[in-house]
Amino acid sequence: MSSTISHQTPSEQTGKAGRPAWQVLLGILIVGIAIRCVVYCCFDFSRLYIEDEQDYNELAMSLEESGLYAIQGELTSIRPPLWPWVLSHLCGPEGFDGQKNARLLAELFQLGVLILTTLGVYGLARELDGIVSRKGAYLAAAVFFLYPSFVGETFLQLTEPLFTLFLVLVLWTAVRFFRTGSLWAISFCGVFIALGALTRSILWMSPIPFALFILLFATGSWKRRAAAAGLLVLFAGCVMAPWMIRNTRLQKTTTAIDCMSGRNLMMGNYEYTPLYRAWIHVSDPQKYWNKVLEKDYFEKHHEVMWLENTQGQVDKLAGDYAKRYILAHPGQTFQRDCVKALCFWQLERSLPAGVYRGYWGWEDTSPTTRRNGMLAVNALIQPVYCCLFLSAIFGVFSVFRRGPENLQRNVILGFLLCVVVYFWSIHSLIFAHERYHLPVVPIMILFAILFWQNRHENILLMRRSPLGGLACVIGLAFVFFWCAEILIMAKVW
Repeated sequence: MSSTISHQTPSEQTGKAGRPAWQVLLGILIVGIAIRCVVYCCFDFSRLYIEDEQDYNELAMSLEESGLYAIQGELTSIRPPLWPWVLSHLCGPEGFDGQKNARLLAELFQLGVLILTTLGVYGLARELDGIVSRKGAYLAAAVFFLYPSFVGETFLQLTEPLFTLFLVLVLWTAVRFFRTGSLWAISFCGVFIALGALTRSILWMSPIPFALFILLFATGSWKRRAAAAGLLVLFAGCVMAPWMIRNTRLQKTTTAIDCMSGRNLMMGNYEYTPLYRAWIHVSDPQKYWNKVLEKDYFEKHHEVMWLENTQGQVDKLAGDYAKRYILAHPGQTFQRDCVKALCFWQLERSLPAGVYRGYWGWEDTSPTTRRNGMLAVNALIQPVYCCLFLSAIFGVFSVFRRGPENLQRNVILGFLLCVVVYFWSIHSLIFAHERYHLPVVPIMILFAILFWQNRHENILLMRRSPLGGLACVIGLAFVFFWCAEILIMAKVW
């Protein structure tokens, strides 16, 4: 085992000045909870404004009332099931909209999830012992729990908190495997991947590339690496299999977690896709993806069979349409993908935009008041995000080390980076929204801390390497994009 990765000793259970770790973490949680209490008093979260929230609410109501995963009485596969299932145990048959007690229960659940995730971030950082310092582990937990966008996510019935918890557990168990070779750890990693996929479907394909990474880069014998890769795929597949079988039978075509992948791919890759904000509908309803797909279907089949297609079959048709369009327009696709790649890292503006639109108790305020509120929320969110993102970029380009003694360190850091690239690549091909990068914020935090905890050494290394110049160019490119985005938003608002 590499000398750069050491085991935690009993003395390392204490923080600065001999303070126990639980006291430091408790202090972080108290501060974060106090901030959330202030936010709760300043906003009214008793109504559902975001479309995704409304869908989850309807699915939860159906599960609670009839036990069916359905929308308007029709069985569906339109969303992954785990989050609606959780909400169904919190909301009751009347749902959340206007039900303050139900919303409070859900918010407390989200708070509990974020507390567990904070502890998970700390545990992940301590698993990187020898790479991340003890002080850095405390800082990682604090930055995550106090991160402004996750403070806001506490009060929204969206999947980001729960999905981020599962992703952190995936990372934690994977890092433990890379450090110790534990087959138990990699088996649990597969389970957490599946639970994450049942929350947000982007993870359902990940066992294959993750298993390939293990085969190629993990230490140990070939047999042990093969066993680890096999266990990862096996446990992930077994947990997801019942839902996949249910969806495939219901949709009459092979359907994994949901019926969104094909239509999302088409929304981001057809003739009317906007270059910027590819996820929004075009202004003309006749140019919506489903209208275009329906027209294409009629032209090809010359008969009215459209209504006989299931959601899954429509999703497959949408995916096929998008693939044909991509192959027929490679130049335009490349241009769009570059913009979507930038949009994945765009400013975190969902919460400020909600304030400006009169969400969360701001309905009866004047436009000027809403605009000032939006600017105030932006002033809290954007500097933190931009500093974290730029620090993470410099961390990525400075923390890898040469030499065989750093092999295990580089494998672990490389795995964390590959997870970010996995998310980034898929959303760049389909369509990207700033909310989609929130689950990888814990990884960004770790790379940022790795840069700052050894900043003098890292800066010196970057000065001697062309990678330093590349990091500066990438950072400036994103700063330019954010400035352009602010100008666009200023015109819209």
